[in-house]
Amino acid sequence: MESVFSATVLRKHKVTYYYCEECGLLKTEKPYWLDEAYQEAISDTDTGLVSRNVANSALLEVILAGLSIEKGKFLDVAGGYGLLTRLMRDKGFDCYTTDKYCRNLFAKTFEPSPQFAADALFAFEVLEHVEDPLQFLGEVFNQYSCKTMIFSTLTFAYPIPSKDWWYYSFESGQHITFYQPRTLSLLAKRLERNYYMLTPALHIITCIDIPSISRLILFNKYFRKLYSIYVGCKRIRLSKTWDDHLKMKERLESSD
Repeated sequence: MESVFSATVLRKHKVTYYYCEECGLLKTEKPYWLDEAYQEAISDTDTGLVSRNVANSALLEVILAGLSIEKGKFLDVAGGYGLLTRLMRDKGFDCYTTDKYCRNLFAKTFEPSPQFAADALFAFEVLEHVEDPLQFLGEVFNQYSCKTMIFSTLTFAYPIPSKDWWYYSFESGQHITFYQPRTLSLLAKRLERNYYMLTPALHIITCIDIPSISRLILFNKYFRKLYSIYVGCKRIRLSKTWDDHLKMKERLESSD
């Protein structure tokens, strides 16, 4: 990797950014400032947290149906406050969350057991925080016996974005790795999986060979919107909100 520019991170650390011409990966020098950056797991500047989770839950509803795995078990990796998991359970999906750096506020007790196996993993706004993406992906796929990950990270096309690109998030110090679509495709090949890009910010790495009709629906925003109406109507009675309420109530009563 070759150094391409320097920037001030957390308003005080001068950090060098490196780029790999072969794979398109852009990343910081070794991020010695992360303990400081993660004094709060969720950055104060992340004002879009709630709206993104609402939008992501709607997208996942369509994607899981398109992949024909909507009846499976799902895990939100680095799921933050558990908001996405709660939204997905409200839609009737058997979803769980885990995050070793953040307190689970919205999906308490819906966390994976040591033997948990997932039909798909979710990783929204995660890969830009990861220093070694190949190691991270390999570990979570193996840990949860999973073949599919649906994730978001905003990719860039050549040339390297100028320093006013908002996604660098210099002020938070938490974004340390940035990808081009070809970077993610190469990662998928190393993991013996297929890579699909739904949008520049939304991606799938999976062993599933997505059928042509599903690709047409998932990769076209207009078809995806129409399909979301159909899927939403079909799942309207499947919500786990009330069942989860009864489970939590039973747990509280049994602990007395």
